Amino acid sequence: MFIDSLRAKRRIFFWARGRSFLILRGFAMRLMHMGYEVHIVGEVDCPSIDKEDVLVVASGSGSTGSILLFAEKAKKIGATVAAIIGKPETPLHPFCDLVVEFHPEMTPESQQLSANGGGTRFEHSLMLFFDGCILNLVYDKRDLAYQEMMKRHANLE
Repeated sequence: MFIDSLRAKRRIFFWARGRSFLILRGFAMRLMHMGYEVHIVGEVDCPSIDKEDVLVVASGSGSTGSILLFAEKAKKIGATVAAIIGKPETPLHPFCDLVVEFHPEMTPESQQLSANGGGTRFEHSLMLFFDGCILNLVYDKRDLAYQEMMKRHANLE
């Protein structure tokens, strides 16, 4: 369902904060390599979003201020809002058309950092989820996927 929402939209916009944003940007890059039109919210070349687009957000807490703000704005414009969230029933849920929810941070707060917590497990889960999405998207054309992706890979390195 998450993959279908990406395939069906004209452009894909991305927003998160912190380390989750770094992982989201990596996913956006892979989609760009596959030929999707992707945009990172806040970049100077990011156009306006409209009802034919999708905004993908990621938030372990589901309550990050800028994520709530952008999800609400995108929803009012009529864009699809897809979120990956690390907790049930968050303030972000009402703004989303599609929610992927997983709960890797079940360790008590007092033990978060010593138990590989503090968001780390959400970020690891996020990366694995996005890698699975890419594998799903390339499955039908796996014989040519790498060659096609390399045509769009950065060459000014």
